[in-house]
Amino acid sequence: MVALFVVTTIIVFLVIDYFVQRAEKRKAALAPAAQVSAKARFVIPKGYFFGKGHTWVELLSNGSTRIGLDDFVQKILGPIDQVSVVLVNNEVVKGGKLFTIKQGNKEMSFRAPISGRIVAFNNELTHLPDMIKKEPYKNGWVAMIEPSDLAGEIKQLSIGNEAAQWLKEEIKRFRNFITVQTAAIASSGSPSLVPQMRDPLRVLHEFINSKSCKPTVDESLTFGTGVTLMDGGIPVNDVLEHSSQEVWQMFENDFLASENAKARTNS
Repeated sequence: MVALFVVTTIIVFLVIDYFVQRAEKRKAALAPAAQVSAKARFVIPKGYFFGKGHTWVELLSNGSTRIGLDDFVQKILGPIDQVSVVLVNNEVVKGGKLFTIKQGNKEMSFRAPISGRIVAFNNELTHLPDMIKKEPYKNGWVAMIEPSDLAGEIKQLSIGNEAAQWLKEEIKRFRNFITVQTAAIASSGSPSLVPQMRDPLRVLHEFINSKSCKPTVDESLTFGTGVTLMDGGIPVNDVLEHSSQEVWQMFENDFLASENAKARTNS
């Protein structure tokens, strides 16, 4: 009887040890993937509203809103050297220019997703403009707006799965944008895109046409559940970094002026 008890105990410990080692191996195998996942996704955090011009809106408890640049645009643009905002206390209308980012001698302007009075600018961006890239949805916010017609305009923004679907369509449009630029290089050697940009464009073009671009729900975000669009591990960061002001302007006209067009339609 004692021998049976000893054998049983040994078997139990062996089974426990097997599952413990298996769990540790699985955790180690997943660790590298976790390290690259942040760079391989376009994140849409829970509770944030998104405008058509790739800005986000966070509703604050005091009735104001916090505005920033979405993860998709900050990833594809590359380094941000400077951020300038319309003066505090000025009124801004939905679709009006709210802030401008600069990279070297290039600049791109972003429209306000809602109307209201600008009550604050993130002063940290004066010294640390790259905070937009490090924490686009937290410390990288750009401005605060006291809304004048939130009830009416918030209906024109998207949130959660709706925002994810919209971003998926935006990626498809960006695919077409990249295709046009790639064709321009191949056919005429256009100076709009310098040679260093050819490989990133090709990589992005391949990724964006692949089946790995699918919406998923990420439960691991430190600041709350969010929706992500994974790129299958193919790097897409900084793909527009080596382009000219001409290309930046075309991107702005195609992807960021949507808020302005919406505003004109409603006026």
